[in-house]
Amino acid sequence: MKMFDHVVLTCVDRFRGERTVSGIYHLLTGKRSSQTLQDAKGYELDRLFGIYPSLKREQLERHAQALVQDGLIQINEQSFPTITSGGAEQLSSFPVDELKHFEGMVWHGVIPTFVKRVYLLLQMMANSNAGIHHYVPIVDDYGTQQWVRTVYHQFQDKLPKMVESMYEEIHHLLKKHPSNQADLFAYRLTGGGIIGMTIDQLKREFGLNGGDVELMLQHTHYYLFLESKKKKDQYPVLHLCTKGLDATHLITRSARKTYQYIQQGLSLQEIMNIRRLKKSTIQDHIVESALIIPDFSIASFLSEQDVQEINKMGIQMNTKKLKQIHEALNGKYDYFELRLALAKGQHAIKEGMT
Repeated sequence: MKMFDHVVLTCVDRFRGERTVSGIYHLLTGKRSSQTLQDAKGYELDRLFGIYPSLKREQLERHAQALVQDGLIQINEQSFPTITSGGAEQLSSFPVDELKHFEGMVWHGVIPTFVKRVYLLLQMMANSNAGIHHYVPIVDDYGTQQWVRTVYHQFQDKLPKMVESMYEEIHHLLKKHPSNQADLFAYRLTGGGIIGMTIDQLKREFGLNGGDVELMLQHTHYYLFLESKKKKDQYPVLHLCTKGLDATHLITRSARKTYQYIQQGLSLQEIMNIRRLKKSTIQDHIVESALIIPDFSIASFLSEQDVQEINKMGIQMNTKKLKQIHEALNGKYDYFELRLALAKGQHAIKEGMT
């Protein structure tokens, strides 16, 4: 079973027929909306949030249809997929090590920068070592090129040693990584007269589809990043590539402004007047704050008793579907209150597990 299959099946399984293929698409591409954030947290899919930013909607839809044909999922008339017993069997047989390093919700925002730094730094150092001074940089990004130039000038006299260290660090880490993923990464590297393979070339060379190649490379990128980020002494050159790259603070700038006004004690109406935004937009910001900030107080909107009642009903019915919970509670709470309570409930569940 391939990685793309596994990731899509995991999403279908966790969503329990309560989200469409579009919901999976928004999750994997990392759409920064309160709905997608709530899905990631509520269905415990935050590790997969934003891990496949280049995914195309049509590509995912085609893949979902292939899973239907293979009897692994079913999609009803309303476009809600559910997993079959065959799909569940496939899911449980997938080796956990193959994707254990994904930490999308926390790190998806900085992984692309890390990757560009690693590829370009390797190219620059290997070429410099080989006496190649005129070449086209494989990363066409001004910020990354400037970063690499700075490193070059700072460590010019230590370059041969750095090249050696970087290769050793990567080799050491890849030895402990699934070999198929390690090979894909190695074939991608450019420098010293060697040109790395494109995604299409890797597909042909390894007999994989594009989704598998992208995800397996991404998983390796997360692995290299996380290991070198926390083990500076063991992986000094790779650690250098993680400098200044910190955890994504997922609360959006606009939501942060709303959050600050709430902290100052302003009411929803007052914030709407000041910010000249629709009520639904401000409510989205409040839900986003409740999802991301564990100690965010929602006492001005819902009592502790209300939060417990809503979450208890969701657990009893085994659903995150607002419509079902709304009906079960006879319309006692509006949809904003339900979303807010479920967002708060996520933190309570996490705390109970620790």
